[in-house]
Amino acid sequence: MKIVYVLTTGKGGLPHYAAELANAVSKLVEEVTVIKPAITTADTMFSSKINIINAFNWTGLSIADVYKRGMKQILTKEVLGMLISHKHIKKYLNEIQPDIIHFSTDLFLSGISFVSLGQLHARYPVIVTCHGLPHNKKLLNTSNIKNFYDICINIGSFLSLHVLKKIDGIIVHTKNDKNLLVNKDIDSRKIFVIPHGVYSIFKKICNEYFHEEKETILFFGNITPDKDINAVIEAIMIVKKQIPNIKLIIAGNGKIPNTCKMIIGRYKLNIEIYNYFIPNEKVCEFFSRASVVVIPEKRSRGGHSGVLTIAYSFGKPVIATNVGDFPILVRDSGCGFVVSPKDPKALAEAIVRILEDDRLRKKMSRNALKKAEELSWDKIAKRHIKVYEEVLEGDR
Repeated sequence: MKIVYVLTTGKGGLPHYAAELANAVSKLVEEVTVIKPAITTADTMFSSKINIINAFNWTGLSIADVYKRGMKQILTKEVLGMLISHKHIKKYLNEIQPDIIHFSTDLFLSGISFVSLGQLHARYPVIVTCHGLPHNKKLLNTSNIKNFYDICINIGSFLSLHVLKKIDGIIVHTKNDKNLLVNKDIDSRKIFVIPHGVYSIFKKICNEYFHEEKETILFFGNITPDKDINAVIEAIMIVKKQIPNIKLIIAGNGKIPNTCKMIIGRYKLNIEIYNYFIPNEKVCEFFSRASVVVIPEKRSRGGHSGVLTIAYSFGKPVIATNVGDFPILVRDSGCGFVVSPKDPKALAEAIVRILEDDRLRKKMSRNALKKAEELSWDKIAKRHIKVYEEVLEGDR
């Protein structure tokens, strides 16, 4: 079986997803090729077994860039790049003649262009992984649009749904995501639920040993309107009254609200800020230092998270919000607590409870490591192979 993975963005965490998946699948099939931008955040992580084709001259955008930089970046990097590059995709595919084409990192505007302009779905079996879908009841309802970020998310969702109806297979991470697509008139038979694999790759590339800091909390990843960073900072102010030496690390690209900056200025001894895309070698440091990882989603976009899987690979307890599948992945698995969105007091109580109970924290840590084994990429890869075989059988 020949598999081609098309990586439509070079920035953010999704290139790491493509690398983990392609590496694991390459152990099971005849040939794996990755068509990608010339520069990505995971370039050093691809296995030597994989054929790499650097097909694009632009690196694409992350969700945080959309929120932070706006329309100019979209027009210059994404739209122009996709119009230029889709012909190159067709050329490489004609040479490889793959059995399956898999867009493993969402469609974005570039992927939509490649499928639609190149008519790839008419020539090859095409599969797309959807990493997150808005779970509001009225998808694309204009009343939900409050800023440019929301406009981009809604336009992208609308265009993606149009393309998803044409292709052969759709992989989502949760049953909630599948139900949403079914409610949008997409055939349930071509939707497959496969959990997000655990990002173990960051732990493997650790060059230094970092001690865990007992009173350190980590917020990691894109800083966007979907993440309630305000609640995290307010929670730390509450926790400080009981644990004076509490430390919050905020590490990620995006725009920190001005209200948060004012509070951060008053609590410099308790809050460390790294407001940029975190390079691979620093990921190990931040997760090693943390005692607890917080994932404060405001609204459900599937209820899963790449940050969650990194935390599990390092054996870290997690406090997430009660949206999507987080109750199953975090609370029911014994790996942490879930709290209501936009509730700093509840978040603070959960932080204190974990930090002040060594026995509980160690138990959650062991459960997180067990969950990491359950979601290993070797197991996730086998499930992908079954999907590929089913799609090929249906295509024949």
